[in-house]
Amino acid sequence: MKKFGFKKSGDGDDHDSNRRALFGSRSKNKTPPAANPYAAPIHTDPYARAKISAGVAPPPPGMEHLARSPQAANPPAGYAPNNFGNQGGYGSNRFGSGSGPGTRYGAGGYGGLGSADPNDPADSNRDALFGGARERVQQQQPGAPPPYSEQSGTNAGGAGDGYNTALYQERQLTAEEEEEEEIKAIKQDLKFIKQGDVSSTRNALRAAAQAEEVSRNTLARLGAQGERIHDTEKSLDAAAIETRIAEEKARELRTLNKSMFAVHVSNPFTSAQRRRERDLNILNTNREDRENRENTRLEAFMANQRMDRNFRDIEKQSGATGTYKKNLLERKKYQFEADSEDDAMEDEIEQNLTLLSGAAGRLNGLARATNRELDEQNRHLERIMGKSDMVDDRIALNRARLDRIH
Repeated sequence: MKKFGFKKSGDGDDHDSNRRALFGSRSKNKTPPAANPYAAPIHTDPYARAKISAGVAPPPPGMEHLARSPQAANPPAGYAPNNFGNQGGYGSNRFGSGSGPGTRYGAGGYGGLGSADPNDPADSNRDALFGGARERVQQQQPGAPPPYSEQSGTNAGGAGDGYNTALYQERQLTAEEEEEEEIKAIKQDLKFIKQGDVSSTRNALRAAAQAEEVSRNTLARLGAQGERIHDTEKSLDAAAIETRIAEEKARELRTLNKSMFAVHVSNPFTSAQRRRERDLNILNTNREDRENRENTRLEAFMANQRMDRNFRDIEKQSGATGTYKKNLLERKKYQFEADSEDDAMEDEIEQNLTLLSGAAGRLNGLARATNRELDEQNRHLERIMGKSDMVDDRIALNRARLDRIH
């Protein structure tokens, strides 16, 4: 049936899909694909971002850009030939070496009939073409002019034009000119001092930004350390429960290891009382374990909330832009002739000082938050030390009881 023009529908579908992929669809009603409701961006709080930037926590899926790469952020330093158009680094000849590169026609030019360099002064054909122009120029050069002297009666250059050498002596400045020179020197000194102040404030801002970044990373690492301390306390609570179970099993093993002829008969009249005491002991033990778990969980939650609050306060202080007021009366005391350049330097100095004040406030807040976190963690470590000592003592006691069983 293939020779009569019939073909399978599967082949036609394949050709149609290939044609649509190559030329596109002719349909006018193109509906965009539906948005994925599950592709919403993941929200991260400031504390989580700080831990990610400090390197103590992995970034969530889709937020890998939060993990900074210091190696990729710093450009290569030095005088290495790493920039576009560099000719070998610092100290190299940017116009090339003395010997030019070889041509594609070889050392004798095209076909070996001429010199490789058409400007070569040693070329005999070139010298014959210009007819000894080099020698003629050297012969036409005049001699050096005679030196100027106050005692000699000769004129400048021996030309006899009447100009005396006394005119070229250093002229004495008048009082007005000396005053103008002093004013110019003072203005230049003021300009240099202001430029130095601008540079100093810029360097101070850069140092403050670096100190603030280090403080943020330190506080984030302290928060991660506090989380590990709380996990350690949970493990100690579980170890205490297992130690108590081991004590009960050791007591049961000691009872079962007695002689088979030793008959222990309990009082049947006090069985109900013993059962009530045993149930009450189980309830008290369970309540004590639950209270310890709740206290540990509450401490971990409070530590997390404290770190989150600290970083939110820091973010709020960073977002608040500092405003500075132009005090024109105070500024005029330090300005001779206020021009646009001088006003720009004064504005930058005042703005940098305002930014430095804000950075100092944020550093103070970071230092106080770090101090509070260290105090809380020290108190927590003391509580963990007490729990660990208790677990260690009970383990040693159980070991001694097991050794006495024969």
